[in-house]
Amino acid sequence: GFLTVLLQDDDCHSLQVPRHGTHGDWMTVSPIPGALTINTGDMAQIWSNDAYQAPLHRVLTSSSQRRYSAPFFYNPPYHTTIQPFMSTTTTAARSMYHPVLWAYFRAVRFAGDWTNLGVEIQIEHFRKDLGDDPMASRRHLRVQDLFQKQGMDTKPFDVEQYAALLSMAETQK
Repeated sequence: GFLTVLLQDDDCHSLQVPRHGTHGDWMTVSPIPGALTINTGDMAQIWSNDAYQAPLHRVLTSSSQRRYSAPFFYNPPYHTTIQPFMSTTTTAARSMYHPVLWAYFRAVRFAGDWTNLGVEIQIEHFRKDLGDDPMASRRHLRVQDLFQKQGMDTKPFDVEQYAALLSMAETQK
């Protein structure tokens, strides 16, 4: 999404981020009583042309302690096309991303997270330098185009209705 605002449980420290400069070493984000934790998301990273980073994070569970948190997720409207703002792209700083249709990105992320469809889509799949996986980048751009041409960005999300197209995000070469 774009932004997450989180009121963490003061008594249960479960949000973690990678320790800077290390591999596999995580540090706990200890809540400050009464403060909010703000997390920029993937869409903020694209809109800002990488000026704001969407941090890798995880949330631990505990079998011995309950956790109460109140997250608020701010996301763009479903039909929105996300691309770097013009003010972030100058002759010195070109646009780093192809346009991303939020409906497609969200649908494939959902399919990867909660069903046996799709893949764990990342914004790197839309980088103009093709990121770490050029085949996946081209595949997502093609399937996103089909997704929009079939009007799926204007329909309520239905994993059964989207199944065939979302599976293409993983399997099309």
